[in-house]
Amino acid sequence: MTKDDNNLNNPKIQHTLAGRSEEDVKDYIASIKSRQLLGVESYKPYPYDKEKLLISAITTGNAETARRYLNEILGFIFFTGSENLMTLKARAVELTVLISRASLDAGADESEIYSLCPKFINHFISLDNLEDICRALTSILNRFMELTFNRPDVRNISIISRATAFIAANYMHPITLKDTADHIYISSSYLSRIFRSEMGVRFSEYLTKYRIDKSRLLLTDPELTVSDVASLVGYTDQSYFNKVFKRITGVSPKKWRLSNGNPPAENKE
Repeated sequence: MTKDDNNLNNPKIQHTLAGRSEEDVKDYIASIKSRQLLGVESYKPYPYDKEKLLISAITTGNAETARRYLNEILGFIFFTGSENLMTLKARAVELTVLISRASLDAGADESEIYSLCPKFINHFISLDNLEDICRALTSILNRFMELTFNRPDVRNISIISRATAFIAANYMHPITLKDTADHIYISSSYLSRIFRSEMGVRFSEYLTKYRIDKSRLLLTDPELTVSDVASLVGYTDQSYFNKVFKRITGVSPKKWRLSNGNPPAENKE
């Protein structure tokens, strides 16, 4: 039994692992095994933060930044795992899947990505040195970026779809542009630009109109007060909701309700 095996049986370590997900535990065990292979004091944590930045760069179409982060990841792999070719190939496959999913999220054609991805992965099996693996990954990134951002008809469609889906699921909360951008792993400024170019309105305008559209539906329920409706569509201040509603519809919520044959909830408005 190795020292690291003893560590895994340590009550303190077991207590720590018990609070983690199954995936976290597997990652921990994998890291221990990697450290055993690489030797004493050679371990450095895998740069998962770089993977997130790589995804963001691909999703936003920043090819130069994406290549830079991929190179940083490859540099880490080169200096920490060059003696274990199978580990390198496994990491290359993971990166291929990661890049392909980011490309899909950015609007690449699914049929093209799904047809190319297995070919790229199978290609890794025939490679027998790190340099070829690194070149292959760079080629994969370039190809997927080309498929994603040389198609103006699909550019940003996936991002807009995910952003509007987030709004539809969360409009009753005080969500912001940043909340939405963070949810889909892009910058607030980029999402703002997309809304202007693809939707023809600012993000805040879209969110406001969506909320008011939902509020008109809710106002048809006579059991709900205007205050109730305001709260249900994400407004904590009824007077502000009234002002926004009137600006969008031309009438107050109460007048809109009456004009549509829906009297207010009894003595509550």
